[in-house]
Amino acid sequence: MAAALSIVYYVSDYGHGHASRSVAIIRELLRQADALGRPLQLHLASGRTLPFLQRSLAGGFADAAARAGGLEHRLLTRRIDPDPGYALLPGSLQADPLRQRAAALAYLEALPLRIRREAAWLGSTGASLTVSDIVAEAFPAARRAGVRSVGLSNFTWYTAYQELLPEELLAPLARPYLDMDAFMALAGASEPQWGSEPIERTGYFCRAADPERAAELRRRLDPGGERRLLALFPGMGSGPGSPLERLALLRDPRWLAVVSSGMELPAGAEAVRIPESCTESQLYVAACDAVLTKPGWGAVSEAVCLGKPLALLERPRFREDRCIAETLRGRHPLLMLGEPELASPELGGRLLKLLAGGPGSAAAAAGSLLEEAPLAPPGEAARIAARLLERAAAGGQAPGLSM
Repeated sequence: MAAALSIVYYVSDYGHGHASRSVAIIRELLRQADALGRPLQLHLASGRTLPFLQRSLAGGFADAAARAGGLEHRLLTRRIDPDPGYALLPGSLQADPLRQRAAALAYLEALPLRIRREAAWLGSTGASLTVSDIVAEAFPAARRAGVRSVGLSNFTWYTAYQELLPEELLAPLARPYLDMDAFMALAGASEPQWGSEPIERTGYFCRAADPERAAELRRRLDPGGERRLLALFPGMGSGPGSPLERLALLRDPRWLAVVSSGMELPAGAEAVRIPESCTESQLYVAACDAVLTKPGWGAVSEAVCLGKPLALLERPRFREDRCIAETLRGRHPLLMLGEPELASPELGGRLLKLLAGGPGSAAAAAGSLLEEAPLAPPGEAARIAARLLERAAAGGQAPGLSM
């Protein structure tokens, strides 16, 4: 039997965006390893999103092993401590620099222990490649364990915090990323030269959404076909007192919001909740007419890949948000919204105009699209997975410890 391809895959647990895009790539890793006749041993390391990742992937590994007639595909999991993530002002969708500083200090204090712990574990896995999206301690741990590493993300926590933290905290946040061997930059990335190899740039991609299943879901959500469906994904931290409580769309009879299972809604708001057990939320995006979200990569990529107009919440101090928005301007139907605009009774009408082909629509973007590379190249997740498998198959030791 061919030797197993052994990969450790770290996934940030701040929100579900990192997890959902990792699922798309890991499903391709499994499919391609299956086609090559090579067993895949995948060690999956994450925090709060680990149960979601397990539910999303376990069936695929079991099915592939059954189809392959004896290939020992294995999915192994490891729970790690959470990423520091973003801290928001109470009752707001905006950043809270003071709380962010406290979170960063706590993270940096724990970082040496986290690195030692992961290095000891990585050395026991027999893996030939570590992939991280974008857990920082994975890189120095992989370097210590002698395993090559690849960063895969649209940001690092170092660049994410550049407008939120003082310089004396940014430098130690950058240090772990200096240990990565290569970086694959997802759409919207604006990063320094991480690693010794040229940065590989990619477009948007998402998990596959079967059109028939999406159409059936839409009929179930709106049996009369009288309303527009809005995927409403404001992200983590949007709790009681947030501007979403004043969102006029939640009371607009022309629209029906589809929200995540954990989103808190104001009294009297009508919305459809995606079940907590659902692993294929991209089907709900495919069933909707438009997406209103903070500019997180996961929700934006699904909107782009599935052809849904976007309304993005503006958060001026979030560098990641601006980088993502810049990839869309003039190339995808787009409406930028400040927090005060959420309460406007005109918002529903503005979204209807966006659907009909107003400024920023697909028609207005057509000229640009003809001249530039596509935002979501066909088969992008498959291409990324193929590059990772090439690295895993090549094996080899990582360079020595950095000083």
